[in-house]
Amino acid sequence: MVAERVVSPVFVGRGEELSVLADALDRAVAEGPAVALVAGEAGIGKSRLLAEFARSLGPRVRVVEGACAELGSDGLPYAPFVTVLRRLIRVEGVLPGPYRQLARWFPELGGTDEAEGGRHRLYEEVLTLVERAAADQPVVVAIEDLHWADAATRELLGFLARNLTQPGVLLLITYRPHQTGDGLLLSELARRPRATALRLDRLDRQDVGRQLTAILGTEPDAAAVLRVHERSDGNPLFVEALARADERTPDSLRDLLLHGPRSLPGPARELLRLASVAGGRVAHRLLAKVAGQDGAALDALLRELVDRSLLVTAGDGYDFRHALIRHAVYEDLLPGERARRHARYAEALRDGDAHAQLAAHAYAAGQRGPALTAAYLAAAQARRSYAYEEQVRLLDQVLELWDPQARLGADRIDVLTEAAEAAMLSGDYARGVDHATAGLAEVDERREPERAAQLLEHRGRLRHRLDGTGVSDWEHALGLLAAAPDSVRRGRLLGVLAMGLLPEVERARDLFVEALAVGRRTGDATVTIRGLLGVGSMTSDLAMLAEARTLAERLDSHDLLMTVPMYEATLQTKAGDQHRAVEAARGGIRHARRYGLGRSRGAELARYAARGLILAGRWDEAAALLEESLQQDPPPLSRLALRVLAGYLALLRGDLAAAADAADAAAGHAGSGDLFPRHQLFCLLAVAQGDPERADLLLERALADPALNRIYSSDARPVLVAGALVQQVRLARGAPRERVAARRAELAAADAMLGVDGPFDRAWQAMLRALVEDADGDAGWDGVAAAWRDLGQPYELALSLFHGARAALTAGDRPGGTARLREAARLADELGAAPLAREIALLGRPRPAQDGLTERERDVLVLIADGLSNRQIAARLHISPSTAGVHVSHILAKLGAATRTEAAAIAFREGLAGSSTTRP
Repeated sequence: MVAERVVSPVFVGRGEELSVLADALDRAVAEGPAVALVAGEAGIGKSRLLAEFARSLGPRVRVVEGACAELGSDGLPYAPFVTVLRRLIRVEGVLPGPYRQLARWFPELGGTDEAEGGRHRLYEEVLTLVERAAADQPVVVAIEDLHWADAATRELLGFLARNLTQPGVLLLITYRPHQTGDGLLLSELARRPRATALRLDRLDRQDVGRQLTAILGTEPDAAAVLRVHERSDGNPLFVEALARADERTPDSLRDLLLHGPRSLPGPARELLRLASVAGGRVAHRLLAKVAGQDGAALDALLRELVDRSLLVTAGDGYDFRHALIRHAVYEDLLPGERARRHARYAEALRDGDAHAQLAAHAYAAGQRGPALTAAYLAAAQARRSYAYEEQVRLLDQVLELWDPQARLGADRIDVLTEAAEAAMLSGDYARGVDHATAGLAEVDERREPERAAQLLEHRGRLRHRLDGTGVSDWEHALGLLAAAPDSVRRGRLLGVLAMGLLPEVERARDLFVEALAVGRRTGDATVTIRGLLGVGSMTSDLAMLAEARTLAERLDSHDLLMTVPMYEATLQTKAGDQHRAVEAARGGIRHARRYGLGRSRGAELARYAARGLILAGRWDEAAALLEESLQQDPPPLSRLALRVLAGYLALLRGDLAAAADAADAAAGHAGSGDLFPRHQLFCLLAVAQGDPERADLLLERALADPALNRIYSSDARPVLVAGALVQQVRLARGAPRERVAARRAELAAADAMLGVDGPFDRAWQAMLRALVEDADGDAGWDGVAAAWRDLGQPYELALSLFHGARAALTAGDRPGGTARLREAARLADELGAAPLAREIALLGRPRPAQDGLTERERDVLVLIADGLSNRQIAARLHISPSTAGVHVSHILAKLGAATRTEAAAIAFREGLAGSSTTRP
């Protein structure tokens, strides 16, 4: 145990929770970094639990705390971490340096590093400092009120949780479960190793009595305890508010919370109201300046507010005991009173660098000019701290308050351009499109073509990521720059346009080559990298991709460091090395999530990784990755592609409901998303649902899709294979041979139009031709199986073995067929491919003719296979419907079939039903 636990007499009803936190710290010390999540409604006692836990640990454990605030703290994103690190550096004396990025917050650490891409360095330095603090003494890093955290704080917290390795660190987070917007972060934290989750419940009557005793200093009578317990419903904050109330019962929560504040003497009540306008924690110095007094008089007023449990000390300042009290006090002010108090804060902050706070107060005070200037400066501050979501919010405020006479050093078009770029970085693509469109409406293309081209490039990228419609913007931008063929902007546009056109190889190839040439001539690394990626992928040149990666790492560009893995994964998939494709994509995903881009770029990379995992037979990993990625609420196109992949995997596993849900979601977006495996899902799901004719109709639509002839052949052929499987089922179900033959001819013609791009594509082609040609000999299917075996794709191998076994059994080679079925069954079982496993088991059964079907039952089976109902069978055979039903029941039992459809499939497969024109 790390410390003796002593519970304060003021601390009631939470002994078990305190022990749980202590155990979590013990595990962090003994096993490695741990996370503790404490959830509870407002006023339930989360902060009290944290304070008591810190007190119980004693001096052998460092406890450093920071709280998220509605209005922010000191005008900075990462506010709670600034407080935590201030304590570690200035109070605990953790050895500094070199911390180039942290010097932005703490000048005593030395010079700063203004290099681009410094966000990850900032995170690494925070990580280093926390781990250094824990090297000689356990550390509890407590972050309160996560439900108010800004995006930057959430990103940094997630980074620490994922990357901490030093034993002795406990991340302790409190939050209100119904007010926390980032449920994904909470979910991620809860899944970390050694994670502990606590939910604080309301106090029972006995604990309310103990709390009242601690507050009042004397034991109240039973009637008082009962009254307070009923009125407070066991919420510790409300118990505190009611503890000194008279017999009158507040009419509402608002009156309840305002009872204490309204009972204050005038000066103390005014100071409390002034503190409520701060929006959260307020530094003593700022409060004194705004109040216009300091010294003993102010201390006396603050002491009264603290003693009445309305305010608590927080670092070098004060905060309300609970946000509900602050809200109630603030809302109790008249509009004019609020505006005047905000103006006093704005005046006090005017000469400092807390620009975000100044902007908020000036805005609330109706001071448009000062609010505009402060918001623009705060937006620049947010960008330097890589808090892009906050930057967008502040720039929105700048645009709302816009005054052309303001001296910002930027005009409105500049602000709109900055906002569009920040929205792209934050993942808010729709908002970014709006800002870019507004900027384009104001720019004069003829006078400022570069400026217009920049906005078009931004909008094109935003639209491409939002709904895949960015090409026209890039083409327009290139037209504007026709007079500057070697400009860097034009080179970048060539690269992004080519990428946007992929996988339409023919259109993209020339653009990539030209972009690479511009990049080489101008020496611009970004243009060169995009050209290398494009040309390298076209020529399967891994050396070019390696050069692109080296340049991207040297440039330290997050965007390019997540783009390179997409090309690497594509190339490795085409080469048939799915494990390397997964490795490349997962490396990109880790980078994206590490720097707060998991929702956007990480989701794009997840498509590549999940596809590779499915093809490699790592289905559990694929399912976990898809679920995790979908929980992050990715943009529409990425979400659609991920859902289709999840549906395809569900189909392979036999979960038709999940597959159908995914297909329904994709059906409304038939012209977007990955061609693979969208059409496969549609066609094969219809077959699994017992409707091969609908599957053939869906195949017809797939063959008519213009994208089929423009995409990589290795993406197109799996769709053709799905179509060939549909024809096989149609033929088995009695579809006219001439119609099936005609569709197979279409599939063969589509195949002939495609080139062959590597071993992966070659294996698909071999499988397609075996299906289209209805190969019965061992040589055909054995060659297909060998190709998949070499590539290490177990599902496709099992499917090929199944078809090879059927061909062998049809040819009378039962030993050969049985051997193939045995291996196929093992693979299907290992994968969890339930539908294929059932098909394999049915094919391996003894021939149904030996199972004792009578002649009459054989006649009925033929009619079942023709799709007739019991009543129709009865009419055809001149028997009663009930007798027909009995025959059907006997047939199902003898064949071991669960349904009439399964019985028909067995009959067709074994040649027990239909004439030669209906047999496969």
